[in-house]
Amino acid sequence: MTTQSGELAAVLTDIWQEALGVNGIEPDENFADLGGDSMTATVVTALIRERLGVEAPLRLVFDHPTVAELTEALVPALAVSGLPA
Repeated sequence: MTTQSGELAAVLTDIWQEALGVNGIEPDENFADLGGDSMTATVVTALIRERLGVEAPLRLVFDHPTVAELTEALVPALAVSGLPA
């Protein structure tokens, strides 16, 4: 994981912790196993839009259900938006 990906993972971890109300989330923990559902995923995608400036479809959270997988999925979107990945 590059430093930039590491920084993105840290932001996503903070977002998940805030949305799920769970501290100490590890990169490979599953969103659903942590109590995530469609309402929580809506909060996650809104926070991604707010903090990272990219649109993340709700389905992205379910298709990439760990912080590590979501980080990898968002790197191309951040590159296209011109934000540092």
